[in-house]
Amino acid sequence: MSDFVNKMTAVGAKIGSQRHLGAVRDGFISLMPLIMAGSAALILKNIPIPNWTEILPGFIVDLCNSVWWGTFGFLAVFAAFSIGYNLAKNSNGDAFRTGFITLASYLALIPQSHGDAGWGYIHWGYTSTNSLFMAIIIPLIAGELFIRFSNNPKLLIKLPDSVPPAVGRSFSVLLPAGLTISIVALLGIIVQLITKKDIFDFVNTLFLPLVKASDSLASGLIIVFLNQFFWLLGLHGPSIVGAVFEPLSLNLLAENQAAAILGQPIPHIMTNAFLNTFVHLGGAGATLGLLIAILITSRSKMFRTLGKTCIGPGIFEINEPVMFGLPIVLNPLFAIPFIVGPLLLTVISYLLTAAGVVGKAVAVIPWATPPIVSGILATGDWRACILQVINLAIVVVIYLPFVKIADMQEIEKEKAGA
Repeated sequence: MSDFVNKMTAVGAKIGSQRHLGAVRDGFISLMPLIMAGSAALILKNIPIPNWTEILPGFIVDLCNSVWWGTFGFLAVFAAFSIGYNLAKNSNGDAFRTGFITLASYLALIPQSHGDAGWGYIHWGYTSTNSLFMAIIIPLIAGELFIRFSNNPKLLIKLPDSVPPAVGRSFSVLLPAGLTISIVALLGIIVQLITKKDIFDFVNTLFLPLVKASDSLASGLIIVFLNQFFWLLGLHGPSIVGAVFEPLSLNLLAENQAAAILGQPIPHIMTNAFLNTFVHLGGAGATLGLLIAILITSRSKMFRTLGKTCIGPGIFEINEPVMFGLPIVLNPLFAIPFIVGPLLLTVISYLLTAAGVVGKAVAVIPWATPPIVSGILATGDWRACILQVINLAIVVVIYLPFVKIADMQEIEKEKAGA
């Protein structure tokens, strides 16, 4: 068993430290203020009160639309810079210049006209979350090219020492920058000649099955299981799983938001906001339920102290104290409820949402938002709060027998120590 744990820990650590996946993960983390600002505007515009948009002053509605447009409407553009920046940062390269080069490479691929609008018209589909896959792929390609070209002395231009350092550094990478953008632009031309589609349409067509597959109960169960599994090994599950799931989730969430803005039916269920709202109550493993179970049933001094100490952070989604203080990490006893509980909550929440009993998530909210409050903010539906209470009660029941066993063991230890 220990050999298996060691091997899986090594695999998880390797995945988590892989610099390209890390660049995607850190790139999206950098965009969280924009994502939350856009979500806040959407929440304000769609408060679940009848005729709310008619009650709101017109300039407030326009303001909400403008904030959403300036964040989610251009999220792919921001991601093209952010991912390139973090790739160079993880590779000890010139982060700012790499970010600008990857952004320029991305923009070079955008079609210069759209429909009958004529030259110079850029459709928002190329700047928004509709093109997130391109905003991930191109920075990784362009960033890698620029970093490699910049490390080749033969491609660097040397200016006299009398030239200011800032000017000298900019001119030194003139050839690497030009080569990178040209190669990426040429790639776009080649794809269009072969497929008769622009590269954005081609890539989105390739990833469309993956996007559809991600919005399913099966994908949610896989994501939740992997997240819990890596946490049990002491690895930060979201950092490993999020590099793959986050772009898919953002794409689905953005379509939900666009539908909400236009007053259309919300199309997707399985987003990160859905999991954070209904499954990760108190953090990974729904450990707020564990802490409530501890306070309800435990009699040992250690467990009572742990429960009282950790319940405050747990309410605000901070569960590292209980993860490593109980501990849950590498603890075979708590591994069962830690995995089974969130999987069951995923099934219940997905089925109720699919049945229309609860509204679908349309907003990203601050990760430290307590349950109950987070339900109505993420979905705009008061019934989400009720589902959160039900889910919390379910996970408390799941944890209770395991807490009782661990508590009895601790009581025996305390008696022996006394």
